[in-house]
Amino acid sequence: MPTIIIDRNKDNNINKNPKIMKQTFKITGMSCGGCRETVEKALQSADGVTSVQVSLDPPEAIIEKTDSVTLDQLNATLLKAGNYSIGEGESKTPTPKKGGSCCG
Repeated sequence: MPTIIIDRNKDNNINKNPKIMKQTFKITGMSCGGCRETVEKALQSADGVTSVQVSLDPPEAIIEKTDSVTLDQLNATLLKAGNYSIGEGESKTPTPKKGGSCCG
């Protein structure tokens, strides 16, 4: 009887050498240094994120991540940390939100 070999890695979409990307994102909801630290720690904990630098002015994050990490995943991570959101585009002045952040 012939032996059948099945390569389970052939058809699954596992990328063994993910591409690392560096991107800048605008952050909303931060109003103080405590918010900045909370956002930075939350983003650093996200799967696929290798490096994070968050600034308050301008309110943005420079993130090194694998190309498989989506904006929706980053937003879900920030939502768990408080009333923060991340988006693509140019950062503007801080826009504090009421409730959910460390400042109220």
